[in-house]
Order: sequence, then structure tokens, then C-alpha cells
Amino acid sequence: MPDFSTTPASPAEFMALRDSTGLGAFSARSSEIALANTLHGVWLRDGPTLVGMGRLIGDGGCFAQVTDICVAPDLRGRGWGQAIVTRLMRWADAHLPSGCYISLIADPGAERLYERAGFIYRTGMSRSVP
Repeated sequence: MPDFSTTPASPAEFMALRDSTGLGAFSARSSEIALANTLHGVWLRDGPTLVGMGRLIGDGGCFAQVTDICVAPDLRGRGWGQAIVTRLMRWADAHLPSGCYISLIADPGAERLYERAGFIYRTGMSRSVP
């Protein structure tokens, strides 16, 4: 049975879980930088194996973003994604200043997960570095 852990993902674990859950993998260097700049991470492990995660990134004052919410395919539909988001929002409510704007980009079909955490629809755009 998985449980939440204080052991953060290594770059290799981060890349592997993102890839196995359909989020796509980043390079080792990009993953290392990303993890080092995490405001707060939630790590779900089954023994030593990372099976779920979520991160808050941003400046920690005015803006934060929920990212990398994923759960191993064989554990989906059991409430782990909601538990990860709930833990991230509890941390945000306790540690980020009032008025800090928390945003996210939801994959199609995941909207209800975030609505339950109090998120509302906004119009957004994105761009990747070439």
C-alpha cells in the first residue's frame, strides 16, 4: 500500500514517473533544475518506488503553480491524485502569503480533480522554449 514520504524524487524517478504517466519526460539536467526549485513537493511511494507526486513551483510570494500531478497507472481511480492536490493546497494555505495566485494547466479530463480543490476556469496560454 503506498504512503506519503518526505523523500523527494530523484531526477531519474521524476523523469520515469512523468514518462510512465503520459506527462512526458524532460532531460536529466532540466529535471535536476526543476526539482531543486520546488517550493513544495508531495511524494507518494510504494516502498522505495515513487508512484505518485505533485509539486508547487513559483516565486512563493505572488505566484505559484501546481504541476507534475501524476499517479502510476495501476493506482489511478483510488483517490491518490486528490490526496496529492489536497496536501499541496494545505501546505500553500499554511505557508504562502495571502493573495498568492495559484494556477495550473489541467489535462483534459482532470478538471474535476482541481475544481474540488477550489480552482476555477480562466483563459490561459503557454509556450515552450525551442
